[in-house]
Amino acid sequence: MKDDFVKALKIYIESTPATIKTNSNEILSWIEKSVESHVEVLAFILYCDGAVVGFAMMTYYKQIHVMAYEYISIESNYSSFASYFSYLDLLNSYTAENGYDVLYWMTDINSGQDVDKESNLFKKLLCMHQFGKLDAYFRTFPIGLDMDSTFDSVLFIKSNDRIKQISKIKYLKIVEAIRDYYSVWYKKFMTDDDFNNYNSIIQEIFVRIKSSLESKDRVSVSYIDCPLLTPGEQTHTVVVPKEKEKKRKKWMIPVAIAGIVAIASLIAATCWLIFNKLGVDISSVAIIIANVFSSLLSAFFIWYLRKRS
Repeated sequence: MKDDFVKALKIYIESTPATIKTNSNEILSWIEKSVESHVEVLAFILYCDGAVVGFAMMTYYKQIHVMAYEYISIESNYSSFASYFSYLDLLNSYTAENGYDVLYWMTDINSGQDVDKESNLFKKLLCMHQFGKLDAYFRTFPIGLDMDSTFDSVLFIKSNDRIKQISKIKYLKIVEAIRDYYSVWYKKFMTDDDFNNYNSIIQEIFVRIKSSLESKDRVSVSYIDCPLLTPGEQTHTVVVPKEKEKKRKKWMIPVAIAGIVAIASLIAATCWLIFNKLGVDISSVAIIIANVFSSLLSAFFIWYLRKRS
């Protein structure tokens, strides 16, 4: 199992943008020996037909009953919208089957100009899963002391019903829980001086977020339509080839008429032999030939006209 986990972490390392990537050694250390806190970190190996194809990590905030998606990384050969959608459903099923009391599902997406490919794809996934955007200022807390990893972002949230708003107090409790989680995480890996410096940075970010809500009592939640494609993207289409128009075989008409004449003649000759033995007047055969020929020819042209129409 540990070998599979290392493979999954390798996929995470290779596919996750540097600005949002937590040190894999820290993840491994935390999973092997977590720190007692109000947060539970869940790490997953993603399989497809027995092969390791990805890594996922979620965080459960016990006090506020919030489950946050942190990372979902899939190996490039298996990476597609359908794959992410399926694994997201599997993660949700896991938490439901294992008794996690989840009031809200949550994640954040970069709101700046430099949005990575994974964030764009994840936006579509969240939209399909009926996540709403919290219309309030949010800034990510840095990955360690790397200040390039903190940026303006947007929190997305989902509950069992399609909520339209949450209180400012609840929003700040969510942000405060995230801040405390980062503090507990890095306390394990930093020196005292670095940790004090880090705590000052994340507290400053929290104060900034809190100040942006001074004029609000509630935070609205907005939902948008879910176009699967954005400009410049393509989808797979199935092109049905146009059926080739069958060439009309003009030579069939005279052949068919000749066949009708032959059939009519054969019928007339047969009738002549029968009538001759029965003593019927032979002169009536001409009438028989004419009637049979006329009937067959009429039937042929009716069939031909119907086929053309």
